[in-house]
Amino acid sequence: MEILSLLYAVITSTVFILLYINLYDKYFKRRKTFVFGIIFFLLAIYIQFIINYLKIDIKIIAIFSFISYPLAIFLIFKSNVLHNIFLSLNAILKIYAAFVLFGAIFAIYNNIQYSANWLNTSYYFNLAQGSAYLLSIGSLLLNDKLLIKEKLKYFFELKGNLILLIFIQIILIVNLVWFSVSNVQIPYKWYNNVLIAVGLSFDIIYFLIRLFTANASYYSTYKSHTNTLKKQLDFQLDHYKTYESQMTSFLKYKHDYDKVLKGIASLLAAGDIDAIKSVLSDSKSDLDKLSMNYHKYSNNIILDALINDYERRFKSIGASFDCYIHFPIKDMKEIHLIKLFYNILENIYEALKQVPNVNDRMVNINTSLTNNYIKIEFVNTMIDTDYKGKTSKNDKVNHGFGIQIIDEIISSYDGFSNRFTLNENNNSYYHFELFLPIN
Repeated sequence: MEILSLLYAVITSTVFILLYINLYDKYFKRRKTFVFGIIFFLLAIYIQFIINYLKIDIKIIAIFSFISYPLAIFLIFKSNVLHNIFLSLNAILKIYAAFVLFGAIFAIYNNIQYSANWLNTSYYFNLAQGSAYLLSIGSLLLNDKLLIKEKLKYFFELKGNLILLIFIQIILIVNLVWFSVSNVQIPYKWYNNVLIAVGLSFDIIYFLIRLFTANASYYSTYKSHTNTLKKQLDFQLDHYKTYESQMTSFLKYKHDYDKVLKGIASLLAAGDIDAIKSVLSDSKSDLDKLSMNYHKYSNNIILDALINDYERRFKSIGASFDCYIHFPIKDMKEIHLIKLFYNILENIYEALKQVPNVNDRMVNINTSLTNNYIKIEFVNTMIDTDYKGKTSKNDKVNHGFGIQIIDEIISSYDGFSNRFTLNENNNSYYHFELFLPIN
């Protein structure tokens, strides 16, 4: 029976770990140590089954899990600290809640009170472990694979919900440990039944909380998508209004130009050259006024229209503006071009509004070539804060979403970026350097 229970635990734990990694593989980049990390993860699980036969205190096994799980996740995925903690505690909580549940069931079957020491010294340890992994597999398939699905992507992007769930994980694990190691003097059947209820309810509670936070993250991101889209539509509306105004002025000029030509013809017939010069000078002045609101800032028509609109926005808040962008990336989709520069310029605009002294507001954009890369550098003044690469806006969800769009587009075209600040003449300057390979 011991060999069968060990084999059962090995098989179910292997399936769980492989499924667990496969499930989250789409959300994180793999490390070069990916395969080694999987092997380490599996060995860390198998060792728990082996050291059980050495009669090592179950507390040591528990501590080993809290060390080996995060290390294995670190070797497998390029995840930050919060993601690592969540993925580690997520697996530990699922398995431990089910382990206590089945341990209490086996204790009832043997007519004794559940205790960690009793379970650790019997073949029921591996049987409970195997059953716990099997239940966790079903929970993963139901919750993460069928119900949450792609909403996990948005959950991992929102730091607030991630931190909230990590705190809930810790609270549930601490309470679960406290319930399962208590030596209360009550009838053992009551104690076992309480543990069954606790293990099952904790698993269900955690299941529902994960479902709720995933949906909340999805709808928060959906709202930020909607707000971003609304801002882009407002931006386009302003652009069309400006275009309409320019076309109206142009039609007026065209209407008057026919009269000007007739006037020039009459003056030419009369031989009044000075009057002709005066008319032509006035016409040129009117034409200059007509086109003075549009400047050529780039070699791309779409990008030029975008920059011209932002030039008006920058000047509306008193910011000086200097720009020329040479953009030779011909294979970039127009929608990506608009999203990339819209979000960059929008972030600059929001940062400039925070600068208290209007005279200090400045934007400078220039282009250069660096080792087969086109480098576009955006420099703007900012409020004097300790910059840590994070937003200082109240709308952190929306702003964070904009930064994510920028990074994703740059990465999709094999480019990279550099961000830093400099302090000069009592002003803080934010530098964003965009590098894209030349076709």
